[in-house]
Amino acid sequence: MHGGMGGYYEIRVRAGNDLHRLFCILDNADAKGLKDRGFNAPQIVVLNGMTKPIGTKFSEADYRKNVRVYGEDYLTTLPRRISE
Repeated sequence: MHGGMGGYYEIRVRAGNDLHRLFCILDNADAKGLKDRGFNAPQIVVLNGMTKPIGTKFSEADYRKNVRVYGEDYLTTLPRRISE
């Protein structure tokens, strides 16, 4: 993604007239950085999902409230909080 969403990634699925998006972060580092984060390998972190009609845009406030706030919170924790 670009602009204020740089560093985030999305998976898109189109269903009928809707576009479903799953927002993620890639959490990778050298071996020491991964160990400090509680990992032994790079991770794909799913933050949240949103749906919109095709041809419309999410607002900056949507991205902030539904994606970036979770990404910023996740990146500030050591070791990382994970769900298995």
